[in-house]
Formats: sequence, C-alpha cells, structure tokens
Amino acid sequence: MNSTPATTDPIPPPNTNEAASLYQRLRGHLAVLKLHDAAEALPSVLDRAQKDNLSMTAALEQLLAIEVDATEARRLAGRLRFACLPTPASLEDFDFDAAPNLDRRLIAELGTCRFLETATNVLLIGPPVIDGCSSTLSNVSDDVC
Repeated sequence: MNSTPATTDPIPPPNTNEAASLYQRLRGHLAVLKLHDAAEALPSVLDRAQKDNLSMTAALEQLLAIEVDATEARRLAGRLRFACLPTPASLEDFDFDAAPNLDRRLIAELGTCRFLETATNVLLIGPPVIDGCSSTLSNVSDDVC
C-alpha cells in the first residue's frame, strides 16, 4: 500500500494561485472518491468556515456530514424503490371508513413502530381487499421510512 505522508505546509492565503491549485486538487480527490455531494458543497463549506473562523476539523465534519446525509437519502430511496410500495401515504391518510372493522387504536400502535424495537412479528389477517391489510402495511411502512 502506497501511503503519502500528510503535508505540514502552511495553508496558502486565499485568492492565490497556490490556494486555487490546492482547491482544485481537493475537488479532484473528492471526485475520485465519488463524494459528489461533498464536492458540490465544498465552496459553501469553505466560505462558511472562513467567515465563521471554523477549525479545519469543524469544516471537515460539516463537509462529511453533507455527504453522509446524501448517502443515507440515496440508500433510503433505493430501499423504497426495491420495496415496490404503492403511492406514498401515511397512516394519517388511511381511509378507516373503507375498513370499518379495523381497530384505530391498534393501527395507531403499529404506527409507533414499537414492534421494531421489540423485534415482535406483526401478522395482519383478513379477507382480500375488504380489511385493507395491504394498504395498512403500506401506510405503516411509509411512516417508518
């Protein structure tokens, strides 16, 4: 493994050719690492760091937080696509009038997702289409996500 030691050169003053070159190399590194959202946010994070006199660690944390948030959003979007759920809806949108036999209190309890924390299985039983099992699960899953 080829490791390049970290440089201890002082940071060049802003608006110099050396600073511009360093900035371009940094954007290039972010691109190679496929940190596209961090590369896009780099100018604003650097401007904010300079304006607010942030430490390099704080600025780097902000930059990486942007990338982490974007990565988590992409992963969630992928999982939702893979789940093939119907049109997004929440339990607030659920039509209880169409399924009068459903216990609203029990459905509201499902919406808290406590069953996930306790690793409890949930089984909805009912005739097809009449009791709204599929739409109930779909609405709960949208609320979870």
